[in-house]
Amino acid sequence: MSTGFGKDVHVSRHWRRTLPFWTALMLATGCETAIRERDTRPSIVFIIADDLSWEHLGAYGSTEVRTPNIDRLAAEGIVFTNSFVSTSSCTPSRASILTGRNGFELSQGATLWGYLPIRLATYPDLLEAAGYRVGATGKGWGPGFLMDRDRNPAGLLYSQIESDPYGHLFDRTEVSKVDYAANLDAFLEEAGEDPFAFWIGTYEPHRGYTPGLANALERPGPGSLSVPPFVPDEPAVREDLNEYLAEVEHIDGQVGRVVEALGKHERLDNTIIVFTSDNGMPFPRAKATLYDHGTRMPLVFWWGDRPVPGRTVTDLISHTDLAPTFLEAAGLEVPEEMSGRSFLSQVLSDRNGEIDAERDRVYLYRERHAWCCEDGVTFASRAVRTRDYLLIWNANPDVLPADVDGGPTRTALTDGRERYPELYNLTFGRRPEFELFDMRRDPYQMRNLIGDASHADVAEALRADLFAYLEARGDPRMSDSEAQFTDTPYFGFLFELGLLKWSDDRDGRRFSEAEISELLRQAYEAKGEEEAFRRVARREGWND
Repeated sequence: MSTGFGKDVHVSRHWRRTLPFWTALMLATGCETAIRERDTRPSIVFIIADDLSWEHLGAYGSTEVRTPNIDRLAAEGIVFTNSFVSTSSCTPSRASILTGRNGFELSQGATLWGYLPIRLATYPDLLEAAGYRVGATGKGWGPGFLMDRDRNPAGLLYSQIESDPYGHLFDRTEVSKVDYAANLDAFLEEAGEDPFAFWIGTYEPHRGYTPGLANALERPGPGSLSVPPFVPDEPAVREDLNEYLAEVEHIDGQVGRVVEALGKHERLDNTIIVFTSDNGMPFPRAKATLYDHGTRMPLVFWWGDRPVPGRTVTDLISHTDLAPTFLEAAGLEVPEEMSGRSFLSQVLSDRNGEIDAERDRVYLYRERHAWCCEDGVTFASRAVRTRDYLLIWNANPDVLPADVDGGPTRTALTDGRERYPELYNLTFGRRPEFELFDMRRDPYQMRNLIGDASHADVAEALRADLFAYLEARGDPRMSDSEAQFTDTPYFGFLFELGLLKWSDDRDGRRFSEAEISELLRQAYEAKGEEEAFRRVARREGWND
């Protein structure tokens, strides 16, 4: 088993040499009869990174990061260049992927550190009911509490096998010790020849980072990096970006080993492999925002020789479309309550570029990410993103957008607010009710065109379209029912205060409703949020 980055590179190179000959190899080793006897429905391996923006892969044009394994999947599959999450916050983003529904439709599942009610079916649930083996490793749905579920919504967790790939270099690293590929291998040992759906959630490149990992991986120096114009170009920021990209390279090594595990079990011939992320890079004006560096994701779709390889599709895809696509590929009906639409026709097309002219926009939302304001008040937004424009509606513009991930880049921005007043204001300043950006001329969304007479018609048309969609989908913000978002449990307090220490058996399954209520009461009171807890308790029915 590989335990070091150098070995991972060796494995991935071997895979890249041999993968095109996989079918011939199977026939030569007498596997043809076994293939015919298997269930012909495709298996699905869904790989989701944690906090990765779309542009930081070689397949998306980056020359600053080495991702040969993901790039190989892209070269033999399809690259979707306009893929967007429903929201740029990990818990609700993952919930939207699993349920195929806009996050604002998910009640207690719409915010970070909430819970996903059992009444909301997930695609793993539906596939399992249809005879699929279902499992997950690493970061599944979360962080949050399970409440009325007896397993993670992404599937039964296989995360017991661990390794320390950089233990010979550092006394302690921030890279997860969960061995994603080894746990997939263990799952496949049990799955036999049944079709399966397996979720691989990497904990990288989420903060924190390991100082020196970029150097250990022999990455180019940070001085050669390009720095997004919405953050200060300072040495500390460049080093921060370099450590972020080092973790992206770590993920790529894991992807190579995942493909090797599939090959070992002779499961590459009819397995869909999808690579994406849950939200954007954990930097100011990216993660937890509705700007592109928060919402625009990589989406690589590989399915052996089924799709015409090496294609690039520019249709706008929402992550809510993933569950319907997986279900259609498995021959199942897509539930009517799903807001997403299958893009299997795009996968099986032989065309590049725009395939479906009606896929010209996606809808985005933002509710509470972290608890940054008293009483659970949050900076809430909705948006519509087309090929050319992004229109954002800030539902409560009097609230400051304070929940920005910490780290050297945030520190550089806050400490340098007098040197970078415009950049500081872009991230932490008060925002108007509406923002409009021309994506062709302003790809980093730094010039708001609301109030520009030449864009008045565009702004009004997009505003009307956004509100019509939110009304049609029953967004609580359209009916002054925002308490559905603010008065939902915030389980993050339990771990922030040390009342619980996170582990797979401390995620809510072992607690009764009364125990959960009492834990939250203690946590809210310790934070001085007694009234907020009383509203949560009333909504959950804990006072009855």
